Amino acid sequence: MNTLFWIIISSSVISLMKPVISGEMSVYFDEFVIKYWMPDLFEKVECELFHIDNRSYVNGGFMLKRNVSEMSVRTAMDFWKPNNQKMKIYDVRLDACLLLRTAHKNRLFNIYVKSFKKHTKANLICPFKANYSYTFTNWQVETQDLPSFIPVGTFRTITEYFTQQQLGLRIVTSGKFTAKN
Repeated sequence: MNTLFWIIISSSVISLMKPVISGEMSVYFDEFVIKYWMPDLFEKVECELFHIDNRSYVNGGFMLKRNVSEMSVRTAMDFWKPNNQKMKIYDVRLDACLLLRTAHKNRLFNIYVKSFKKHTKANLICPFKANYSYTFTNWQVETQDLPSFIPVGTFRTITEYFTQQQLGLRIVTSGKFTAKN
């Protein structure tokens, strides 16, 4: 009886998650939008999402009009399984400068920071300098850096950056984790 119980539980979890080994999956962005609200802070903000060979890439960047030495970030990620069950993966607010210095201590945030550092020539630490072009080229989510098992499904992230308690920039992404064919 005990064995039957564990078989039922295990098969239920596996059928709900439908895990895919990260090397056998792809991340496809349907949306990657950057909006800013402080024209007195930003000289320019650019973003372009494009797709090549079923992969999503983003080129973009920004230039500031003045130095920014303190910044906070609020980031949230929602995930929908194929059966439309919604899960909140994270919803946190933290010191962005501290995050950039200590991202290696959180595996999920480390994936993003490491990935952006790989695709930019800028030093992503505070203070962010005025009149410097922070650009990223051909940025993509490296599937080999993701946790070993990722379920197939769709996601949406909203990341907001604040300085002096004012919303400065919002990045909205949506997409899907799919099995490679």
